[in-house]
Amino acid sequence: MARTREELRQATRRRVVDAAARLFQERGFAAATIRDIAEAAGVSVGTVMAVGDKKGLLVLVFDGLIAEGHRERSAGSGSGAEGGCVDRLMGLVRPFVGMFTARLDLSRAYASVLVTGEHTSTLFTSLAERLVEEMRAAITRHGCIPDADAAAKARALYFAYIGVLFAWSGRTAADTAELDTGLRDAFAAICDCREPR
Repeated sequence: MARTREELRQATRRRVVDAAARLFQERGFAAATIRDIAEAAGVSVGTVMAVGDKKGLLVLVFDGLIAEGHRERSAGSGSGAEGGCVDRLMGLVRPFVGMFTARLDLSRAYASVLVTGEHTSTLFTSLAERLVEEMRAAITRHGCIPDADAAAKARALYFAYIGVLFAWSGRTAADTAELDTGLRDAFAAICDCREPR
């Protein structure tokens, strides 16, 4: 069966994003060029630019990693369903935190691109909505937080999570234990749950 024009366009886009991901990880964001990405994908520089500029490609790469992390977490058992509110919330964000800390240089570049507002990301759109809803469910699961307060607290938890993650990524000596503690402290302050239920 012949592939449609849209299928071919999507396959080319996927090749470009995959090549960018590979080169960003191998060479680093600063060292990888649009020309390198075009060569690795087997397309022209113009085709790469039609997919996105270098910063846009980084956002697409990270959005793909974040989406994959979300799918894996949703399919697995590590969703944080057990324990108190803070443990459940940590279970929700752990895959994303792991992905972010495993690629610190790229994560820092990604955070700086998002802060400029030049490019949008699922981190602030569809993933944000899903994660806020999952946080709301996690904090109301055992009656820890009244339903009337849950939506506002879930939004506060999400923004605390993003704030702690981005602030941590900007530090020179980024210690993952410090990040874990910062997230736990922020979640505990907002949830105000004293014990697992």
